[in-house]
Amino acid sequence: MNLIAHRGYSNLAPENTISSFDLAISNGFKIFELDVQLTKDNVPIIFHDYDLNRICKLDLNIKNLEYKYLSKLDAGSWFDKKFSDQKIPTFENILKKYIHKVHLQIELKSHEKDLADIVINKLKKFNWYNFAGKPYEVPGYSVTSFDFNNLVNVRKLSKSIRVGWLLSIDREDIQTIKKMLVDFDINMIIPNVNDAIWSDRNLIKEFKDEGYLLCAWGAKSINDVKNMNRINIDGMTVDWPGKALKAIL
Repeated sequence: MNLIAHRGYSNLAPENTISSFDLAISNGFKIFELDVQLTKDNVPIIFHDYDLNRICKLDLNIKNLEYKYLSKLDAGSWFDKKFSDQKIPTFENILKKYIHKVHLQIELKSHEKDLADIVINKLKKFNWYNFAGKPYEVPGYSVTSFDFNNLVNVRKLSKSIRVGWLLSIDREDIQTIKKMLVDFDINMIIPNVNDAIWSDRNLIKEFKDEGYLLCAWGAKSINDVKNMNRINIDGMTVDWPGKALKAIL
């Protein structure tokens, strides 16, 4: 099972920052997840929340702000004062810095119709697009989202990109999900670690036999990691990849 550093090594450094991604890589975790959303002026940035309350202590929404303003903010001190130099990266920053070095699990976080197009154009511009090879291969990438419209938009633009559906607990029944996967050629399924899907071994086998990549999100404990490893899924995101690795060796 591949361990995916969630927003980088995010229990030891501020999430979605260069320090967090660098720390993951230096500890041998070359697969990491990051969140992409658009600013008011359509710059794709790496940031999870829709507002700045938690990270920057500002009651402002990302979609209402231009990158010039966001680029000056301290994105690290909320975690620890020693990270006060950390800024909000752009997607372009990440693509330039880590080309040939990592596998990116790119979550399309916001809901703009143009988000998928902008992200794919960046992948092409910075010579990442053709890295969509084997699952979790380095270099490589996949594109995921909770917003199914984002996945549909990716698939309209590209038949080669591996696309993953992040399943929330509140959703349609499994037959509806299976139909949507087929109808829109979605080839990764990413339920929460507590999803009922994981208790249905016949369903898991069916998904595997049909060639779907199975991943998980939402790990809160080492037991979550051990449970997913026993099921032999393809990957899962964790905030503490070093601790998780020791648990499955």
